[in-house]
Amino acid sequence: MRTISYSDLKDRFTSAIGVDSLLSVEESAFKRSLNDRIRGIWTRAKWPPLTTVVEKTIAAVNVATLKAEKAVQIDNATDLFDVHAVYDRNPYSDSLAKEIEFRLINGYLVLPNKITQTNVFVVGTQVPSTDYGNTELNIPQFMDRMLLAYCLGDYYRSDGQNDKAIAEEQRAEEYFMQELERFERMGLQNKIKVNVYPTNLTTLLVRQTTI
Repeated sequence: MRTISYSDLKDRFTSAIGVDSLLSVEESAFKRSLNDRIRGIWTRAKWPPLTTVVEKTIAAVNVATLKAEKAVQIDNATDLFDVHAVYDRNPYSDSLAKEIEFRLINGYLVLPNKITQTNVFVVGTQVPSTDYGNTELNIPQFMDRMLLAYCLGDYYRSDGQNDKAIAEEQRAEEYFMQELERFERMGLQNKIKVNVYPTNLTTLLVRQTTI
């Protein structure tokens, strides 16, 4: 994934508000805004640069809140944030991969009892940092324009300049939609074709969730 540096984004923000450098309190506010906005963008769409495939082991679960013969624990996972789909093989390297239906219950992906695999491949999003600007200095490049506009909007709103804040927030949303449309066009060219496992689950199946 292509990235930009925190210092580059900060310099662009500093220039946009018309100062030579940020005061300590201003940079702290910028970092808070940045981290909050990154998390919001991260979870609003299925961004291809943030996609990951994680192999997980299936196990029986017998706890007070859940009993299931086939399940995968994903709560507080360090390698997976949102869940998009589950497959019997890696869908990005194996054309015979079949999608497996699932339900999300109490931090577990509950799978159909009839499957015979011991492992599954979970497609979802990477886990975002919570400390951009400090321990994490690389920011996804596709977010740069929207992040700059969102952070400027937050800055102007905190300074009581509501008209400027609204204008920047609208600009950020335009950038968001432009990036979304760009990736959707790319996705039409690179769509994964997979079979779907039949399931005997009778309740509504969750297709995406935020952990």
